Amino acid sequence: MDTIPTRISLQSHLGTLRYRGSLPVWSNTIALGIEWDEETRGKHSGSHNGVAYFETSVPNSATFVKVGRKFDKKRSFLEALKERYAPDEVDELEKIDITFGNKVAERVGFDKIRKLQAQLDKLSLVALYRQCIAYPSDGLCSFCPSIQDLDLSCNLFDDLVDVAKITVQLPRLRLLRLNGNRIISWELPEEYEHAFLNIQVISLASTLIPLESISRLPKLFPAARECCLARNYLASADIYFSVTWRSLESLDLSYNRFTTIPFLTFPDGATLRITSLNLSHNSISEIQATSWTEHTPSLKALDLRHNNLKTWKNVDTLASQFTTITDVTIQWNPFMDGLTYDDVQLAVIARWASLTALNGTKIDEKERMNAEIFFMAKVAKRQVPEFDLDCPRWKQLCDIYGPPVNSEAGKKSSVLGIVILIDREEKRRKVPRGLTVQKLKILVAKWYKIPAAFVELALIDDDGTELVFEDSLREIEFYGVDDGSEIKIRDKR
Repeated sequence: MDTIPTRISLQSHLGTLRYRGSLPVWSNTIALGIEWDEETRGKHSGSHNGVAYFETSVPNSATFVKVGRKFDKKRSFLEALKERYAPDEVDELEKIDITFGNKVAERVGFDKIRKLQAQLDKLSLVALYRQCIAYPSDGLCSFCPSIQDLDLSCNLFDDLVDVAKITVQLPRLRLLRLNGNRIISWELPEEYEHAFLNIQVISLASTLIPLESISRLPKLFPAARECCLARNYLASADIYFSVTWRSLESLDLSYNRFTTIPFLTFPDGATLRITSLNLSHNSISEIQATSWTEHTPSLKALDLRHNNLKTWKNVDTLASQFTTITDVTIQWNPFMDGLTYDDVQLAVIARWASLTALNGTKIDEKERMNAEIFFMAKVAKRQVPEFDLDCPRWKQLCDIYGPPVNSEAGKKSSVLGIVILIDREEKRRKVPRGLTVQKLKILVAKWYKIPAAFVELALIDDDGTELVFEDSLREIEFYGVDDGSEIKIRDKR
């Protein structure tokens, strides 16, 4: 009989058996208390009529069942491997040839063993998802020595040692997925400390791994370049690693419960070479005043989708904290409510100087210039209430484009006085505010007898830079046009 707690499967539903004993409501039978992996199956947190019989890791994820329920049979690694990849070969894989000196006790014929070995020998990717695996197996070096990518997600491992007994026999293993294994003991005896030495990608989503075990991950997986810790109910503002994780490049902390970006700390203040950090689907609503650039100088990609960033001040703080970031994903946060996708893109690009990609889209030089000029025009018209004019970013923009002119007279007037440049000639014209690029092209066509389809317009900035009006549906003020602006006209026929 398994000790408690232990992992179980009941009609393919995974859980942890946390209690075996009496329950007043069932006086003539034994009750079993189960914490379900699918928390929606639960009705309480291990209590009945106000009496606590056990505790759950996740609130309201437990139920009681009577002892007669038949759990799904637990299997060994080789049993599951045989059923998945060699179902017609050898009924009992564990009963292989055993040698005593020179004498062979042949339990399974040599021909069947050879046939099975030939079938499994070339496997490099093995997926054994939801196979009720709870036990390791011996002889893996003979049967499947080529495995490089192993998915053991959603099985019934109680102890990390049982996983180590498998991986230590797979010298080529580089990618290991243990998602959904609610491992109870994360301790490894000294003889198995090298079991995960060559793993380069480790995925531990939905394992409920405690913070103290996360702290030891660099020691367990010293060669890991990628680590996934998604869906683990993590909420701490700091994640401390007891050993510097010099190999780590990508860390996935999505689908947790962080309310601020957690700070990763290492012994002696060591820096981290991480380049990608995924914090999507959390509850992040504030950004701590911490210098990420100092501790993570290699960080380039940040995923903040589906969080709770409510104001544009959060974006400005991110831009000032994460100055090495070139690729950010930030959709589905409350600060975007009521704004169009294009308006959000332009504002984020203008506020965050280091970005070369936003929400999966590359940012070219022309798009950045458009965004920054448009943003400065809006700031000058006091249409960006949350923006601090004393911040370093505004000084950067003014150094690039010069301080914007905010004419009170122009704001009161319904027309704009612009200068048209064509064929080295200047002509002053008055046009209504709110005029679209397309309508200005139609006016130019009338003034200069150029078909509107062949008219190209460009704003001439103070330093002579030309900004082409590429979107005909935009208002000309979108491109920074104001009283006195110079607009160059080209005939593209």
